[in-house]
Order: sequence, then C-alpha cells, then structure tokens
Amino acid sequence: MKKVIVSTLLAMAAVASFGQGQISVGNGITATRFPIYGPQVGSESVQVSGSSSLSAPTGSTVYTGGLLSGTRYAIEFWAGPSSATDFSGLTLITTTTFRTAAVATSLPNGITLSTAGVVPGVPADAQAKLAVRAWDTQSGASYDLASIRGAGALFLSAPLGGGVTTPPNWVGQSFSLTTAVPEPSSMALAGIGAASLLIFRRRK
Repeated sequence: MKKVIVSTLLAMAAVASFGQGQISVGNGITATRFPIYGPQVGSESVQVSGSSSLSAPTGSTVYTGGLLSGTRYAIEFWAGPSSATDFSGLTLITTTTFRTAAVATSLPNGITLSTAGVVPGVPADAQAKLAVRAWDTQSGASYDLASIRGAGALFLSAPLGGGVTTPPNWVGQSFSLTTAVPEPSSMALAGIGAASLLIFRRRK
C-alpha cells in the first residue's frame, strides 16, 4: 500500500512539473535588450520595428518617438508552445510598467526590470514562442481599448529552464507604438454631427 501511495505521489509531482519551463522575463536583460518606443514623430500611425543603437545586439533602426518611461505605459509578456502563430495561441505571463531615467533618450527608459517566469504547457528543455505588446494607459485601460499601442513579432526562445537547465533570457525586437487613425465612417459621422449642430444653432 505504501509503495502505491509513493508511486502516486511521484506521478503527481511529475505531472505538476510538466509544462512549467522557466524563463527570465524582461526586455532589459543585458544580452537580449530590446527597448520599446513611442509613436514615430510625424508618422504616428506607422509602426517601425527592428534593433536600434540601444538594443543588444545593436542595430540601425532609427526611432523618432521617445523611449517609453514610467507607469504611464504598460507592457505584457506572452508565451506559449512553439507552434503558436499569433497571440491567440499564447498565454499572458506577466504585465508590468517601464523603468525611468533622468534623460528621456537614455536607458533604463524603454525597458523593464527582469523577473522569473514559467510558461504553462511548455516543459523544460523545450522551446517556446514569445511576444510582447505595450500601450499608453492614458489612451485606454487595456491593450484592446487603447488607441496608442503596439505589438512585437513572435520569437522562438532558447530551450526553457528547469531541473539542471538554466532559464534562458527573453528574446524579442524593439518596435514603436502607433496611434490609431479614425475610420473614414467615423470621421463622416462626426462631420454630420457637427453640421447638424451648426444648423440647429442657426435655426435658434
């Protein structure tokens, strides 16, 4: 009987540990840094992505929007199985805000503190698909509601940590937020409303 109980407990422990690969979560990790930027000046509706001079490894992509800074901006870290092709196949790992610096164009603006995380459904030594998305909380309480927001491409992680395997760094790519442009139908409705109000005032 004792052997059966011990075997059952071991099996339960194995099931509990399965699908819990570990990873270092954050976009400011020294070797894999990818700062996030605000909307491009003069082209706020166009998203730019790619490694900048502040990324690690560095790149040549030029961002004219400032680095995101402080609690005004939120960032979500998502992860899931390597077969995932978009955010619908990923699980939210954590949500946090950005660090701040005295100089707006300098780090650690644009990056977050790092923390330990686990990826549900992906075991240690397996690769996971990773992605991040960020938004201006003054434009909306969540990413879905925000009018100023942006999401990065999906990246494949190194084998996840667990047991004797060291958790890998989160990987990604810098990108800029975009400002939503009103749909033509919305602009037309606004114009009709303004015209109606003007006619109503003239009649009075």
